[in-house]
Amino acid sequence: MYHLFNPENKFWNFIAKITDAACMSILWALASLPLFTIGAATTAFYDFSLHQVNDREGKILKSFFGSFRAHFGRATLLWLTELAGIAFFALDLWAAWNFYLTKGGVIGIALMGFCACFALIFLSCVMYVYPLLAAFNFNLKKILRDSFIMAMGNLHVTITLFVMTALVCVLIYYVSGLFFFWIGLYIFFSSYFITGVFLKYVRDPEEEAGKEQLEE
Repeated sequence: MYHLFNPENKFWNFIAKITDAACMSILWALASLPLFTIGAATTAFYDFSLHQVNDREGKILKSFFGSFRAHFGRATLLWLTELAGIAFFALDLWAAWNFYLTKGGVIGIALMGFCACFALIFLSCVMYVYPLLAAFNFNLKKILRDSFIMAMGNLHVTITLFVMTALVCVLIYYVSGLFFFWIGLYIFFSSYFITGVFLKYVRDPEEEAGKEQLEE
């Protein structure tokens, strides 16, 4: 019975992490209000959440806003690049769909499949860019390259992240008022999977991040 109510046991430790993630969700929503800051807010959230996985998280406010300021420039560029990519692939899919409606045939289906395939690859990479920036503070070129390598080299994790994203979309549709909380839960749980991917390439992400900063 003592172990059940011991605040140091794994159950209560996990509950504390979920509570911190919920608080982070509120900060993320507030920091994302200008919209162009969504990239920096997401990176800051991942910075905290990735530390949670290894029980190295710090104070919520200090960790979030410290990371927000530190990664603002590159995170914003990643966010703008992501928006441009989404717009590009959305237009491509729309054009391919219209081609299929007007022309039909195998060519139309092949064109739609081609566009959809590259759109999925793009979205797969997006799932890794903010965690990479948060964990390693790489330059943009290396983040984009490594996100592709990790997304394609760990398809089981990438597919899991897609499933989690779909679940979040369903929850947002039915309980839209808590959209920020569902997004926060996604970031929290996805951090465990992404940390597993990172450990395949480096032994200690924090040590690697320190080396990268020294090189810069």
